[in-house]
Amino acid sequence: MSYYSFQLTPLTPIHVGTGESLEPFEYVVAGDTLYRFTLDDFLLALNRDDQARFVEVVERSIPATRRFVADHVDVAVRIARFTATVSPAARALYDGRMEGGAAHPEVNACIRTGDLPYVPGSSLKGALRTALLYHAMDKDNPARDARHLEQAVFGFRTIQQDPFRAFKLGDGGPLETRTHVRAVAVNTRRSGRWDEDVAVLVETVPGAVSDSVEEASRHPVTFDADFYRYHKRAFPLSPGVVLTACRDFYGRHLSEERDYTRGLPQTATAYDALAACAESLPDHACLVRLAWGSGRDATTVAYGLRDSRTPTSRRLTADGFPLGWAELAIFDTQGQPVAVEEITPTVIAPPERAPRDARPRSLHDLREGMVLEGTVRRTVNYGAFVDIGVRRDGLIHISKLADHFVERVEEIVQSGDRVRVRVLDVDVEQRRISLKLVEVIG
Repeated sequence: MSYYSFQLTPLTPIHVGTGESLEPFEYVVAGDTLYRFTLDDFLLALNRDDQARFVEVVERSIPATRRFVADHVDVAVRIARFTATVSPAARALYDGRMEGGAAHPEVNACIRTGDLPYVPGSSLKGALRTALLYHAMDKDNPARDARHLEQAVFGFRTIQQDPFRAFKLGDGGPLETRTHVRAVAVNTRRSGRWDEDVAVLVETVPGAVSDSVEEASRHPVTFDADFYRYHKRAFPLSPGVVLTACRDFYGRHLSEERDYTRGLPQTATAYDALAACAESLPDHACLVRLAWGSGRDATTVAYGLRDSRTPTSRRLTADGFPLGWAELAIFDTQGQPVAVEEITPTVIAPPERAPRDARPRSLHDLREGMVLEGTVRRTVNYGAFVDIGVRRDGLIHISKLADHFVERVEEIVQSGDRVRVRVLDVDVEQRRISLKLVEVIG
């Protein structure tokens, strides 16, 4: 195992959402601050007469509910679980919708642990996977089948062989920086002219370029070299490969976006600042783009596909900033920068297989940790029985078929599959063999 720390520093606003919005009776805006509270806390903080009036208002309409909450801002301020800074454009959008009465001023909320925002490891890992796929694929590729393209580039056939199983990237820690609520609109270029569509309110983590706020999200990372002992054809992953791929993919994406948005003065200035950041990065860092609002070209390998067309729309904040840009820096467990030349990817050769006459022939020959090949004889709802040549089938419990939740055994293995398994436990008296699936080999 090799352990590292990936440090992600937002440069422009980043929104990682949950798909949920703050309802009008869960927040109130006063001045340049949003106060978030729960409905239960709000009700309990009201006096008895106001509680009765609030129940009547809720039954009447949503606009009436909004007005009631706004009229009791002192209560909301007192019980707020967290606060967020509201940009002038977001405040103007909020006020306009409150006055209009018909619109529903929801706020797309950030994902949180407790009351603090964080960046999930899955969001960052997805961004890195896209960069690695683009970097390694044959360009001008006509393929549109993402799954087959990934299998060809990363050298796997089943999910057990996917090299990203050897790359564990944890969630970032809670961020102490106060979030910002922004107005974000879809800007579309038609015939050389930019048009702005209806904006939405979005809670974001602030960035170093957009807000002069610098706080890093730190993610624990593990590279499992043992994975390559049994998957010798898998794509080699290492911090060095990640850095190289991100510089290739996101460097191109930055250049393309910078050119495409030249007609938007504020956005052009933002991209000039990002380009300056990219040029001044140390050897152990690169740019990445992730999460909501990044756009199709940042989340797919469209640049490498033949006849791919550039999307005409971009999600931008009211002050012209693109969403999702960040600096990624790699450190060792001691907090020291990891230079590219120190982490050239190495593929560990698979171990030599034991000669056939050294294979176990009975339960007494089995040892914990042995890796053997066998054939799935039958599947049941709780696992799969495998013939490993000892005149007694071993059981792979459903929980040992994969590192993720498996609903049905047949999603992973079926009767007749050739598999490679690891011996977890042998009970000679009960004649029981516990196994773990390493990979499906045929």
